[in-house]
Amino acid sequence: MGLSYLKKNIKKLGIMKSRDYLDLFKILLSFPFGMMLKLFRRDIWLISERPNDARDNGYWLFRYIRKQHPEKRHVYYPINKKCPDYENKIKPLGNAVQIGSFRHHIYFWAAEKNISAHVGNGFPAPFMCRQFLLMGCYRFQNIFLQHGIIKDVLPFLNADINRINLFICSTQRERQAVIRDMGYRPEQVRVTGLCRYDGLYDFTVNPKQILIMPTWRSYLEAPYGHPASESEEKVRSSSYLKHYTQLFCNERLIRFAKENELTLLYFPHHQMQPYLAEFQMRCPNITVASAAEYDVQTALKESAFLITDYSSIFFDFAYMRKPLLYFQFDYEEFRKNHYPEGYFSYRKDGFGPVLDSVEQVVDCLIERYQHGFRMEELFCSRAEHFFEFHDTEYCRRNYEAVIGKQ
Repeated sequence: MGLSYLKKNIKKLGIMKSRDYLDLFKILLSFPFGMMLKLFRRDIWLISERPNDARDNGYWLFRYIRKQHPEKRHVYYPINKKCPDYENKIKPLGNAVQIGSFRHHIYFWAAEKNISAHVGNGFPAPFMCRQFLLMGCYRFQNIFLQHGIIKDVLPFLNADINRINLFICSTQRERQAVIRDMGYRPEQVRVTGLCRYDGLYDFTVNPKQILIMPTWRSYLEAPYGHPASESEEKVRSSSYLKHYTQLFCNERLIRFAKENELTLLYFPHHQMQPYLAEFQMRCPNITVASAAEYDVQTALKESAFLITDYSSIFFDFAYMRKPLLYFQFDYEEFRKNHYPEGYFSYRKDGFGPVLDSVEQVVDCLIERYQHGFRMEELFCSRAEHFFEFHDTEYCRRNYEAVIGKQ
């Protein structure tokens, strides 16, 4: 891409903030130090997720390597050292790097492999480092562990606007879609499963806990550089807010939850959490889960039933053979403005009923509770045939894919 990419995207300078210019200075200043370090350490790996997280596939792979492959001494985890996950999870494992620090920039230049569960996350300066990555300045092997199983058409992951050398998938259908729809070469895409699935066993279900976990809506966010008030206004007038407010204030649901002493654990997507004040919640049995207090995987393992919409987290729930439903009140709007439908059809391939009204959701919840929150045979059969693996070797397969073992 090089200079042609820079010329084509020079308009990005118009949306650069003052911090971006400071990041640019750090990138350029750290370059000679990174090149010098690379002369002495040619095996530096960086494994990451979001700045404040150690809960997803990146953490699980890092944990596996630190425990099972101590000979890999130069594997590091960039993270905000002030966040709880650093103290509780990464610090005991060692080799943490303060995300965005000058040291992080040096390691980013020197790295042999950059491994992340999120495209653009784990970079010392997400906006500017991405520009340098796409210009071909960073020479590491870029490995995408994924955040979830792909089911939709995701243009932001296309090969021509990313520099991903190894793309991890969970099933052959997903792999075929990544190759066909996103432009990756077959040798770049491996089926190993998600590292965090090693943790989806040996769990105890709380039969009274219902997890409500919808995904976000990209079209409710203001463009980069625009004031947050634009997003707030979009959320206030959205069908998303309208329908979830109706659900949280539904008298039948409130009464049923109270009579049966159910806990409704609402886990908003991290990109929707800034707007929680906009939601009305009259049901006293609802607990709002913040990312700081609740671990997503723990919530998935403990919950007996899942209410979601389009979030790929339903794959994790179905993998454990637990019942769920899809609340898709805005299907046409979502497909038009967020992500188009891919190879996966919720009605033909899904692991629960597809519903579009609050009353249907309440009806289904009550009916499933009365049947002991058991997954129906049809959906059990679909789950059995969908997943490629059902073991505790996910981290091992990912590690072997990263080191190039066939």
